[in-house]
Amino acid sequence: MSEQKGLTGDQVAAWLRDHTDFFQGRQELLELLQLPDPRGNAVSLLERQAQILRERNQGLRERLNSLLAVARDNDVLFEKTRRLVLSLVEARSAEQLFTALLRSLKQDFGADAVSLLIYDRDLDLTGELRSQIRCLAAADLHEALQLLLRNGKAICGVLRQVELDELFPQQADRVASAAMVPLAWQGEQGLLAIGSFDAHHFRSSLGTLFITHIGDILSRRLHELLRRYPQLEARRHVTRGTSE
Repeated sequence: MSEQKGLTGDQVAAWLRDHTDFFQGRQELLELLQLPDPRGNAVSLLERQAQILRERNQGLRERLNSLLAVARDNDVLFEKTRRLVLSLVEARSAEQLFTALLRSLKQDFGADAVSLLIYDRDLDLTGELRSQIRCLAAADLHEALQLLLRNGKAICGVLRQVELDELFPQQADRVASAAMVPLAWQGEQGLLAIGSFDAHHFRSSLGTLFITHIGDILSRRLHELLRRYPQLEARRHVTRGTSE
């Protein structure tokens, strides 16, 4: 008489996969099945399924709340950006443009530091703008910054000390992260950098859509307004006349 071998667990599992309707009409079996629980107590299959559904629902709620929070933040950012763009578009002089930009970045966006470099030595600013905006030739931009911007795209993250010293000479010891974008449209106009005292504020993985958008608009307005800058045009006229 041959010994009868019992079914293995794998064989039972394979059979159940092929007969997924087996438990239909056999509710009592589902209630009898006991599964180990991480908390130490055995629970029925139905209880485990209910637990899994609760955990999935909790995960979905957390994801939904996260998406809603991101949407609210984006709404706030959009409104601030809209106001900034309108102020840049409405500026009728270079001074108005610079003033609106610096005020919005510091007051609306909470920037800890702002650096605006304009590639034109002939630009003569007055008042507080003289201490907030630096005018220099494009060739005089520090080599470290030229290397960072060699691809012509905005970047953000933690910068080296030499880069911070060049961008934020008065606050280099406090700025821990920054975002910057080259200003270029029909030629190079300058460089805009926004600094934060928080090292995690401008992460290298952070998107650069906002600062790129502002840079595009600022570049076009600079190209337009600097051509009409009276002192600048007068100096250039004298320079052209002397060279002739």
